[in-house]
Order: sequence, then structure tokens, then C-alpha cells
Amino acid sequence: MKLAKFIKSYSIPNVISVTRLLVAIYLYLYIDFSSINYILLIIYVALIGLSDALDGYLARRFNAVTKFGTIVDPFVDRTVFILLIFWFRPILSEFFFWGIIVRDISVLLGSILVLKKQKTIKVSNIGKFTTVFLFINICLYILSTNINIGVFTHYFSYISVILYYYVAFEYLYKQVLFSE
Repeated sequence: MKLAKFIKSYSIPNVISVTRLLVAIYLYLYIDFSSINYILLIIYVALIGLSDALDGYLARRFNAVTKFGTIVDPFVDRTVFILLIFWFRPILSEFFFWGIIVRDISVLLGSILVLKKQKTIKVSNIGKFTTVFLFINICLYILSTNINIGVFTHYFSYISVILYYYVAFEYLYKQVLFSE
């Protein structure tokens, strides 16, 4: 079976999304992140972040976009990120934690409105970049528990959160308020 047919037939992008959600739930409920070596923890976060990018790439590249995926993927993305933020709560700054939580809960509520209007939201390049930035920021917080880079991490978190809100307003303006 050709790769494209395999990816499309077995909805591999959707499998990746659901697996990412299950892994995040498991980590949050059953694993104390402080019991994991910080390098391994950074690898876990990086893999979760990469799977976030991989599912969308595979869906678009191999024409494996499904109605289920367009609904579930954004929900999974936000839910996984919120779970990670709560999981790492003890090492995150108040600004970063609350900035992300308030924005993501607002976006989840806004997603309900978008789904009711049966719209699909296109991810912008700055949105993708910002997501990568946020995953890097979480890795920096993990790293700062073992290496003294706290000040840099805090400045990086301000930039990350500001970009994160910019992307939310960009989506709201371009794709929800002024789209057909």
C-alpha cells in the first residue's frame, strides 16, 4: 500500500491527534513531572509539539483532511496545551500560566461559536510560529529548573503570551468577524 493511501485510509492525522490527547491526559493524571529527568521531559514536550505539527502536515500533504479532524484537531490542540500548562504549573510564572489559560479558554469558547456557524478556521503562519514559540517556552521553563536562565525565560514568556494573544485577535478579526 502506498504511503498516501495508508495515511488517508487509516486517518493517520486523526490517530496522531487522539494519541496526543491520550498521552497528555495520562501524563497529567499519572506522572509527576518532577520525577522525570529534565532532558527526557524536554524531549516529551518536544514530541508532543512535533505531533501537533505533524498531524496537520500529513492531513494537508496527503489529502487526508476529514470532517472529524477539522473539528477534533483544534480541540485536541487546545486541550493538550491546557493540560501541559496545568501539569507544569509549579514551575511556570504567574503571567505565563494565567495568560495562556485565559486565552485558551476564550479560544475554546469561541470555537463553539465557529462550529455553530460551520466555519473552519485556517491556521496562519504566525499562529504556527507562536505555537512553536510556546512549546520552546515550556522547554525553557523546564530547563530553568536546572540551569540559571530564569530571567531569559520570563522575558521569553512575555513575548510568547503577547504573540499568542495577537494570533487570537487575528483569528477573531480575519476569520470569525469578517469572513463569509
